[in-house]
Amino acid sequence: MLTIRIAMLTLGLFSGLSAVAQDVRYITDKHFVPLRSGPGNEYRIVHRGLPTGTQLEILATSEDGDFAEVTTRNGTQGWIRSQYLVSDIPASTLLASMQGSQDELKTRMQSLQQQIANLKQEKQSAETTLSEAQASLGQTQTAYEELKKLSGDAITIDAQNKTLAQSVEALTAEKEMLEAENRRLEAKLENNQFMDGALAVALGVIITLLVPRLWPQRKRNSGWV
Repeated sequence: MLTIRIAMLTLGLFSGLSAVAQDVRYITDKHFVPLRSGPGNEYRIVHRGLPTGTQLEILATSEDGDFAEVTTRNGTQGWIRSQYLVSDIPASTLLASMQGSQDELKTRMQSLQQQIANLKQEKQSAETTLSEAQASLGQTQTAYEELKKLSGDAITIDAQNKTLAQSVEALTAEKEMLEAENRRLEAKLENNQFMDGALAVALGVIITLLVPRLWPQRKRNSGWV
Protein backbone atom coordinates (compact mmCIF):
# COMPACT_ATOMS: atom_id res chain seq x y z
CA MET A 1 0.00 0.00 0.00
CA LEU A 2 2.85 2.34 0.75
CA THR A 3 4.24 1.78 -2.76
CA ILE A 4 0.81 2.47 -4.27
CA ARG A 5 0.44 5.68 -2.26
CA ILE A 6 3.94 6.82 -3.33
CA ALA A 7 3.09 6.09 -6.94
CA MET A 8 -0.24 7.90 -6.57
CA LEU A 9 1.52 10.89 -5.05
CA THR A 10 4.08 10.88 -7.88
CA LEU A 11 1.45 10.67 -10.61
CA GLY A 12 -0.62 13.25 -8.80
CA LEU A 13 2.40 15.56 -8.67
CA PHE A 14 3.01 15.24 -12.41
CA SER A 15 -0.67 15.67 -13.12
CA GLY A 16 -0.73 18.74 -10.94
CA LEU A 17 2.23 20.20 -12.82
CA SER A 18 0.45 19.63 -16.14
CA ALA A 19 -2.76 21.22 -14.92
CA VAL A 20 -1.61 24.36 -13.11
CA ALA A 21 -4.43 26.57 -11.81
CA GLN A 22 -7.03 23.94 -12.83
CA ASP A 23 -9.42 21.99 -10.60
CA VAL A 24 -8.71 18.44 -11.76
CA ARG A 25 -10.73 15.36 -10.84
CA TYR A 26 -10.76 11.71 -11.91
CA ILE A 27 -13.57 9.23 -12.51
CA THR A 28 -13.73 6.93 -9.49
CA ASP A 29 -13.54 3.14 -9.55
CA LYS A 30 -16.96 2.89 -11.19
CA HIS A 31 -16.29 1.45 -14.63
CA PHE A 32 -18.33 3.83 -16.80
CA VAL A 33 -20.01 7.09 -15.79
CA PRO A 34 -22.43 8.89 -18.15
CA LEU A 35 -21.93 12.54 -19.05
CA ARG A 36 -25.15 14.59 -19.32
CA SER A 37 -26.04 17.91 -20.90
CA GLY A 38 -27.26 19.36 -17.60
CA PRO A 39 -27.08 18.93 -13.81
CA GLY A 40 -29.68 16.19 -13.45
CA ASN A 41 -30.67 12.71 -14.53
CA GLU A 42 -33.40 14.16 -16.72
CA TYR A 43 -30.89 15.75 -19.08
CA ARG A 44 -29.79 13.88 -22.16
CA ILE A 45 -26.60 11.88 -22.16
CA VAL A 46 -23.82 13.45 -24.27
CA HIS A 47 -21.36 10.64 -23.52
CA ARG A 48 -22.54 7.17 -22.64
CA GLY A 49 -19.74 6.39 -20.25
CA LEU A 50 -16.41 7.81 -19.19
CA PRO A 51 -14.04 5.04 -18.07
CA THR A 52 -12.41 4.86 -14.67
CA GLY A 53 -9.40 7.13 -14.30
CA THR A 54 -10.53 9.67 -16.93
CA GLN A 55 -9.05 13.07 -16.08
CA LEU A 56 -11.60 15.91 -16.02
CA GLU A 57 -11.39 19.64 -15.45
CA ILE A 58 -14.09 21.12 -13.18
CA LEU A 59 -15.81 24.13 -14.75
CA ALA A 60 -18.70 24.63 -12.32
CA THR A 61 -20.87 22.87 -9.72
CA SER A 62 -24.62 22.76 -9.21
CA GLU A 63 -26.23 24.65 -6.32
CA ASP A 64 -26.86 21.44 -4.41
CA GLY A 65 -23.34 20.14 -5.20
CA ASP A 66 -24.64 16.87 -6.60
CA PHE A 67 -23.42 17.59 -10.14
CA ALA A 68 -20.31 19.17 -11.60
CA GLU A 69 -19.78 20.63 -15.04
CA VAL A 70 -16.61 19.12 -16.50
CA THR A 71 -14.59 18.93 -19.70
CA THR A 72 -12.36 16.13 -20.90
CA ARG A 73 -8.93 16.50 -22.42
CA ASN A 74 -10.38 16.10 -25.90
CA GLY A 75 -12.91 18.87 -25.29
CA THR A 76 -16.05 16.87 -24.48
CA GLN A 77 -18.11 18.94 -22.03
CA GLY A 78 -21.10 18.02 -19.79
CA TRP A 79 -22.40 17.38 -16.29
CA ILE A 80 -21.53 14.41 -14.08
CA ARG A 81 -22.51 13.38 -10.55
CA SER A 82 -19.95 14.66 -8.03
CA GLN A 83 -19.97 11.33 -6.19
CA TYR A 84 -18.10 9.80 -9.13
CA LEU A 85 -15.27 12.32 -8.91
CA VAL A 86 -12.16 11.92 -6.77
CA SER A 87 -9.11 14.11 -6.35
CA ASP A 88 -6.61 11.25 -6.53
CA ILE A 89 -6.03 8.78 -9.32
CA PRO A 90 -8.04 5.60 -8.65
CA ALA A 91 -6.06 2.64 -7.40
CA SER A 92 -7.13 0.43 -10.30
CA THR A 93 -5.94 3.03 -12.80
CA LEU A 94 -2.73 3.49 -10.85
CA LEU A 95 -2.14 -0.26 -10.73
CA ALA A 96 -2.80 -0.53 -14.46
CA SER A 97 -0.40 2.35 -15.05
CA MET A 98 2.16 0.71 -12.81
CA GLN A 99 1.67 -2.57 -14.64
CA GLY A 100 2.14 -0.78 -17.95
CA SER A 101 5.20 0.97 -16.60
CA GLN A 102 6.54 -2.34 -15.33
CA ASP A 103 5.98 -3.97 -18.72
CA GLU A 104 7.60 -1.00 -20.39
CA LEU A 105 10.54 -1.17 -18.00
CA LYS A 106 10.82 -4.91 -18.63
CA THR A 107 10.82 -4.30 -22.37
CA ARG A 108 13.40 -1.57 -22.00
CA MET A 109 15.52 -3.81 -19.77
CA GLN A 110 15.40 -6.59 -22.36
CA SER A 111 16.34 -4.07 -25.03
CA LEU A 112 19.21 -2.81 -22.88
CA GLN A 113 20.37 -6.38 -22.21
CA GLN A 114 20.34 -7.04 -25.95
CA GLN A 115 22.29 -3.84 -26.53
CA ILE A 116 24.79 -4.90 -23.86
CA ALA A 117 25.15 -8.32 -25.52
CA ASN A 118 25.69 -6.60 -28.89
CA LEU A 119 28.24 -4.25 -27.34
CA LYS A 120 30.08 -7.20 -25.75
CA GLN A 121 30.16 -8.94 -29.12
CA GLU A 122 31.40 -5.76 -30.80
CA LYS A 123 34.00 -5.40 -28.03
CA GLN A 124 35.22 -8.97 -28.56
CA SER A 125 35.35 -8.37 -32.31
CA ALA A 126 37.25 -5.13 -31.75
CA GLU A 127 39.69 -6.90 -29.39
CA THR A 128 40.24 -9.63 -32.00
CA THR A 129 40.81 -7.01 -34.69
CA LEU A 130 43.18 -5.12 -32.37
CA SER A 131 45.11 -8.32 -31.61
CA GLU A 132 45.43 -9.09 -35.33
CA ALA A 133 46.51 -5.51 -35.99
CA GLN A 134 49.15 -5.72 -33.24
CA ALA A 135 50.44 -9.00 -34.66
CA SER A 136 50.54 -7.49 -38.15
CA LEU A 137 52.32 -4.44 -36.76
CA GLY A 138 54.89 -6.67 -35.07
CA GLN A 139 55.53 -8.52 -38.33
CA THR A 140 55.79 -5.23 -40.19
CA GLN A 141 58.28 -3.88 -37.66
CA THR A 142 60.35 -7.07 -37.92
CA ALA A 143 60.31 -6.86 -41.72
CA TYR A 144 61.25 -3.19 -41.50
CA GLU A 145 64.21 -3.95 -39.22
CA GLU A 146 65.37 -6.70 -41.58
CA LEU A 147 64.98 -4.40 -44.58
CA LYS A 148 66.84 -1.68 -42.71
CA LYS A 149 69.64 -4.13 -41.94
CA LEU A 150 69.74 -5.32 -45.54
CA SER A 151 69.82 -1.73 -46.72
CA GLY A 152 72.77 -1.05 -44.43
CA ASP A 153 74.51 -4.19 -45.69
CA ALA A 154 73.74 -3.18 -49.26
CA ILE A 155 75.30 0.25 -48.71
CA THR A 156 78.38 -1.40 -47.20
CA ILE A 157 78.58 -3.93 -50.05
CA ASP A 158 78.19 -1.15 -52.61
CA ALA A 159 81.05 0.78 -51.02
CA GLN A 160 83.18 -2.38 -50.97
CA ASN A 161 82.31 -3.06 -54.61
CA LYS A 162 83.39 0.44 -55.57
CA THR A 163 86.68 -0.01 -53.69
CA LEU A 164 87.26 -3.40 -55.31
CA ALA A 165 86.41 -1.95 -58.72
CA GLN A 166 88.99 0.80 -58.20
CA SER A 167 91.52 -1.80 -57.08
CA VAL A 168 90.77 -3.93 -60.14
CA GLU A 169 91.19 -0.92 -62.41
CA ALA A 170 94.52 -0.08 -60.78
CA LEU A 171 95.72 -3.69 -61.01
CA THR A 172 94.57 -3.89 -64.63
CA ALA A 173 96.53 -0.74 -65.48
CA GLU A 174 99.58 -2.08 -63.65
CA LYS A 175 99.22 -5.44 -65.45
CA GLU A 176 99.06 -3.69 -68.81
CA MET A 177 102.16 -1.68 -67.92
CA LEU A 178 104.01 -4.84 -66.84
CA GLU A 179 102.97 -6.64 -70.01
CA ALA A 180 104.21 -3.74 -72.09
CA GLU A 181 107.51 -3.69 -70.17
CA ASN A 182 107.79 -7.45 -70.54
CA ARG A 183 107.30 -7.20 -74.30
CA ARG A 184 109.93 -4.46 -74.41
CA LEU A 185 112.36 -6.59 -72.42
CA GLU A 186 111.67 -9.62 -74.58
CA ALA A 187 112.30 -7.57 -77.70
CA LYS A 188 115.50 -6.22 -76.15
CA LEU A 189 116.55 -9.72 -75.12
CA GLU A 190 115.93 -11.07 -78.59
CA ASN A 191 117.97 -8.19 -80.03
CA ASN A 192 120.80 -8.84 -77.58
CA GLN A 193 120.77 -12.51 -78.39
CA PHE A 194 120.91 -11.68 -82.05
CA MET A 195 123.83 -9.34 -81.45
CA ASP A 196 125.59 -11.92 -79.31
CA GLY A 197 125.16 -14.50 -82.04
CA ALA A 198 126.47 -12.10 -84.63
CA LEU A 199 129.44 -11.24 -82.45
CA ALA A 200 130.13 -14.90 -81.83
CA VAL A 201 130.09 -15.59 -85.57
CA ALA A 202 132.31 -12.59 -86.24
CA LEU A 203 134.67 -13.63 -83.48
CA GLY A 204 134.84 -17.16 -84.87
CA VAL A 205 135.67 -15.80 -88.30
CA ILE A 206 138.36 -13.56 -86.85
CA ILE A 207 139.85 -16.36 -84.87
CA THR A 208 139.80 -18.62 -87.87
CA LEU A 209 141.63 -16.05 -89.97
CA LEU A 210 144.10 -14.73 -87.40
CA VAL A 211 145.13 -17.76 -85.38
CA PRO A 212 146.99 -19.49 -88.22
CA ARG A 213 148.91 -16.34 -88.78
CA LEU A 214 149.88 -15.93 -85.16
CA TRP A 215 151.44 -19.38 -84.77
CA PRO A 216 154.92 -19.79 -86.46
CA GLN A 217 154.89 -22.23 -89.29
CA ARG A 218 157.46 -25.12 -89.26
CA LYS A 219 159.90 -25.29 -92.03
CA ARG A 220 159.23 -28.15 -94.33
CA ASN A 221 162.14 -30.60 -94.81
CA SER A 222 163.49 -30.55 -98.34
CA GLY A 223 164.87 -33.52 -99.96
CA TRP A 224 168.22 -31.90 -100.37
CA VAL A 225 169.58 -32.41 -96.95
